[in-house]
Amino acid sequence: MVYNNARVSLSERARELASLRVLGFTRGEVLGILLFELALLTLIAQPPGWALGYGLAWIMKTNLAGELMRVRLVVDPAIYVFASAIVITAAVLSALIVRRRVNRLDLVAVLKTRD
Repeated sequence: MVYNNARVSLSERARELASLRVLGFTRGEVLGILLFELALLTLIAQPPGWALGYGLAWIMKTNLAGELMRVRLVVDPAIYVFASAIVITAAVLSALIVRRRVNRLDLVAVLKTRD
């Protein structure tokens, strides 16, 4: 989902980013705008993701409960750290891919397209 969000954001903003490049912004500055948004969304999405994950685990525990067997819900805080590390790793890899696409952005072709 992180990679998809980064690609959609780049696709939707390709014209604006190319315009900024033509106006004199460096590749790093243009990339910084895009990556700041990606980082902000990734960090803001962490706590709701933890809550949804816990809620899904509780629903699974509740649905698995029967007369013969009960399942305890044990969530170690290290699980949240591990899940966040995976998401942040995916965000960093997505940022590297987006950086490569921003560096290969054809300014003339993007600015010639009409909406």
